[in-house]
Order: sequence, then C-alpha cells, then structure tokens
Amino acid sequence: MATSVIDHPVLPEDANILATGDHLVNLNNLGQAAQERLRLRERRITELELRGEIKPGTILNRSPFTLRVESGLIQYTVPPRPKGKPFSILTITGTRSFPIYRGNQEMSDKSLRGKYDVKVLLPVEQLMEFKHTYIGETEEDRLVKAGGVIIFEGDMEGVTPKSTVRVPEFVFRKGERYLRFRDQLLKELIDEADAQMKNRCMAVLIQADTWADDPKTRANIQDNERIWADFAFEQQWIPAARAWRNTVIRPEDSCPRCNAQYVSKTGMCKCSYVVNPLLAYMSGEIAVDHVRLNTLSAEDWKKVNAEQKRRDDARK
Repeated sequence: MATSVIDHPVLPEDANILATGDHLVNLNNLGQAAQERLRLRERRITELELRGEIKPGTILNRSPFTLRVESGLIQYTVPPRPKGKPFSILTITGTRSFPIYRGNQEMSDKSLRGKYDVKVLLPVEQLMEFKHTYIGETEEDRLVKAGGVIIFEGDMEGVTPKSTVRVPEFVFRKGERYLRFRDQLLKELIDEADAQMKNRCMAVLIQADTWADDPKTRANIQDNERIWADFAFEQQWIPAARAWRNTVIRPEDSCPRCNAQYVSKTGMCKCSYVVNPLLAYMSGEIAVDHVRLNTLSAEDWKKVNAEQKRRDDARK
C-alpha cells in the first residue's frame, strides 16, 4: 500500500492565499498594501486551480441520515443515501482560507510577510471535518460514531468499487500536523464504513428494544431510532421490522396489564400476562386449568377439549 507524507498545508508558500469566490477575509479591514498583497496571492492560487494542481475531494454517504458540518469555517451538508442507491455524493472543488493574525491588521507591505498569513484548506482537508464528526479518530470513537462515511481525493469520474483511491489522514510528528495519503481499494473503504455503521445501528436498536418494553421509556424512541430500524430491515441486517417501529400503538394491540405493544406468537406478553388464552393454550404456554381460559367462548372450549383429548391420547 503506497503512502506519502506531505508537509501541511500541501501548497507552496506563495499559494497561501485566498481562494477565488470564497472570501473569508474582509479585505476592507486591511490596509491598501495588505489588500494588494492578498489579491496577488489570490491570482496565483487561481492559476494553480486552472492548471489542475488543486484536486477535488469527494465524500460518499452510505447512511440514511443527512450529514452536516458547521465548523465556523466550513458549512456543508451531504444528503442521506437515497433508497435503492449505494450512496449520496458531495464533491468539493474549491479551497477555503482564513487569516492567521500575528499583529495589527493595519500593516505595511514590508511587515505583512512576517506578521500576517493566510491558511488554505484544500478540498479534501475540508472533508476531514466529516471524518472527525462521523468516523472518529480512535477505535473508541468508532464504537459510538455513526460511520457510513468515505472520503478520498478526486471525483467520481471513472471510479468503481474496484478502483484504488487516495485516502487522506492526519498524522502528527514532533508537535506538527501533516496530511498523509494512502492508496486503498474503494470496496475496502465501503466495507469498513458499512461495518462501523452496522455496529452503531444494532446498538441503537438494542437500546430502543429496551425502551419499548417499558411504558415509561417508550417515548424515548424518536425519528433517529425509527430511521435506523427501517434502514436495518432494508439492508437485511434484521429479519423482520421492529414491532415498535409503528408510531401509534392502538389500545387493541397493547397488553392490558403493562400497556406494551403485544407482538407475541404464543399468546403471552413479555410481562407474562395471557393476552390470548386460546393461543396460549394451543402453544403450550398454559394448562387446561388456567384461570384465563374461563374467558373463552363455547366454540373456543370445543377446540380446547379436542386438543386436550389429543394430548391425553398421545400420552397413552
């Protein structure tokens, strides 16, 4: 696997300027000499962009949620994965830049180089904010963050799961941060993103199952849990839709004792109350002398007596 370490930021000194059409520095707040210097730098970075030396960055969203990053410098939104599609895509082509002040803003051209600089964020660097938010930096982060995110340098033109893409990551050496790229198959990145996403999804569903069993905590199940439940069923991570997925539980579908949604196939609720006496008897959950059988109709008693006779004969 090929890797390379590039000094951060990954641009020559003369390119540390504002990106065209994306100002984060108010030129009106600077002296005339400073304004001219910044405009010169802006023209140079535009030349780099036109020559194709600033490559785009792409993020793939495999999850059913909208991704948002609002860092103060960067405000981006990635739409959720459409149903029936492998991912949603956001490709960034422009740089973002912000000032680094080391002195008074009103400075001469002579002192500008030593007291003022502009830091440039490449497209792929901007997307690293999504990695921090949704993937994490450590193994512990990956246990609690949603996953489903893939970031690489370049755009989607000609890219397939079998393609090798350049994946960015930050490394630290002697207190300094560097941007490093490594080559990896897109299929491997998709598998990693899905594994993290599935682990998070199942953890959410387990918690929601616990909440659903208690009428006092059932209201904790919100849109986040419902979206995960629908997505897990769509991805065949679970064999059947969660019973609590319904937003409204009808009284006739609830247990008379604990008020939980009744979903048992044996006639008994999780609280041990016999909701359907005939079904509970037929499934062997209760005996023929159980008090709840007294609620049966004459027609149902015929079925109970016939089943009891069959069982007695089977024991002979």
